Amino acid sequence: MPATGHVLTEIRRARRLSQLDLGLQADVSARHISFIETGRAQPSRDMLLRLSEVMGLSHRDSNRLMNAFGYAAVFSDMSLDDSAMQPVREALQIMLDKHDPYPAAVLDFEWNLLMSNTAMQNLMLALMPAERLQQSANMLEHIFHPDSLRPYLTNWETVASLLLRRLRLQLNTHPTAGLAKLMTTLLSMDPPQDWQTPSPDSWEGPMLTSELDIRGQQLRVFSTLSSFGTALDAGLQELMIESYFPADEETRRFFERATGL
Repeated sequence: MPATGHVLTEIRRARRLSQLDLGLQADVSARHISFIETGRAQPSRDMLLRLSEVMGLSHRDSNRLMNAFGYAAVFSDMSLDDSAMQPVREALQIMLDKHDPYPAAVLDFEWNLLMSNTAMQNLMLALMPAERLQQSANMLEHIFHPDSLRPYLTNWETVASLLLRRLRLQLNTHPTAGLAKLMTTLLSMDPPQDWQTPSPDSWEGPMLTSELDIRGQQLRVFSTLSSFGTALDAGLQELMIESYFPADEETRRFFERATGL
């Protein structure tokens, strides 16, 4: 099978779509989808855009599909440090600063820490040596590593299991070499034995809370993930703003009175 067609086959199967399913959704015949995947037909740029849309592809995967069939990428892919991204950086900094005194951070698609507010920086420095922060910028690695956040999470098994299942879903729908490497790394760090099976008995309240014990101070926080809904850049579409909120009054008072941990 030609390499170009294989990319479409790979993406389609990752979304658990048959050729018939994809054809029906894109209003083309399953036979035509088959011809594209076997190299017997060269799809137009508009056809690939349509297939990308009905499969719900990320901008990065849409670019990959375009490139595979010889077309230029549709979406830009700029670094956050690029001069054209200055308004984005300023907007992100405003969101982070406004969330103080509660922790907040900007993460990329592979959970690497790109930006953080003062509360997040203070919390991280209070819980682990600065050299550990320099060794890895990946938040999931910090949650799993015994010299990072793991010892402070009293419900670590519940939190770690949920994160592994979320990462597995990311890998299934948007596989990247970075995510695959991250999953391998986390699974080598003595993960919870039954992480693949949800445990409702450990769930309390309307959302999962992370429970921390910081030098005898009990904290309970939950987080939200936000993204840019109108992003036309591949990297910008993948950015996540993770904002932490107190789950009880004691935690709220802790962060509001903390000027430095």
